[in-house]
Amino acid sequence: MSEVSPDLLAEVATLYFEHDFTQAKIAKRLGTSRSTVSRLLKQARESGVVSIRITYPYARDSLLETQLLERFGLRAVRVLRGGTRTADEVLNGAGKLAARLLEDLIGGGMILGVSYGRSIAATIRNLEPAGPQELTVVQLLGALGSDNPLIEGADLARELAGKYNATYRYLYAPLVAKDPRTRDLIVSEPLVKDVLSVGEQADIALVGIGALQELRAGAGPSFIWKGYLSESDLRWLEQAGAVGNMCAQFFAADGSVLEHSLNERSISVGLAALKKIPTVLSVACGQHKVAAILGALRGRFTDILVTDNKTAAGVLDLSKGLDLAS
Repeated sequence: MSEVSPDLLAEVATLYFEHDFTQAKIAKRLGTSRSTVSRLLKQARESGVVSIRITYPYARDSLLETQLLERFGLRAVRVLRGGTRTADEVLNGAGKLAARLLEDLIGGGMILGVSYGRSIAATIRNLEPAGPQELTVVQLLGALGSDNPLIEGADLARELAGKYNATYRYLYAPLVAKDPRTRDLIVSEPLVKDVLSVGEQADIALVGIGALQELRAGAGPSFIWKGYLSESDLRWLEQAGAVGNMCAQFFAADGSVLEHSLNERSISVGLAALKKIPTVLSVACGQHKVAAILGALRGRFTDILVTDNKTAAGVLDLSKGLDLAS
């Protein structure tokens, strides 16, 4: 194409980008062809007359998404470009991506199960439903006893139900019983048994992925697990190769569920039932979560993952390292 004046390039670009003219309309106005207009727009970008900058604050890393999809056979993946954001900002961004996914998944008459944690709270906080929806929101595991409504399962279930003007079901039980026999007695109570049954029938589960590192606070259990885990429990988990937990049950790096009384004492739908729920959406961010996320993916406890790019890259690197070691 012969040299075109910057004025013409600016005119075409202004009509297209600022006044929303179609290329056909611009061609008719200038007495030229649509293909010529297309070439002029391309030249406007190449010459710097037009500068396109993506300013969407929650941009995604499509390459990492594709790699995770192909590597683990997931149904969907969202990977946030974290950039220079703080950990809290990354968590909120991942919550926003998860919220958009959840809004698309939810339909009338569904049962929606919810766990606890900061990532789940961020997702619920960012929900912007178009209107009320006929849903049942159910708590998938017992109460933390943390006195923190920002992460407690019962409070999150109520908040999520409130977004859709839906009904919700509390699980009136602790997160972990003192022994398996006590756990069996608690889950045999009609109120508890009924809620767990509803949770097992969930169409969608919104769950976090807990990491082993999060269990400790100094020399003892973190505040979430305080009173539920003893020091001997912690040592056993560490020595047994536990990497993470979902629905208050612990698993190893290969995704196998650990045979420990702790898993038998947890009051939740459990990992076996979680795997039967049609859609499990997990949200987890941070380098400390890498091994736990990989264990959850290898155990096939989730089919939709939302995370950030640094965490996603860590999961892929660790999985390649395990392949080389095997």
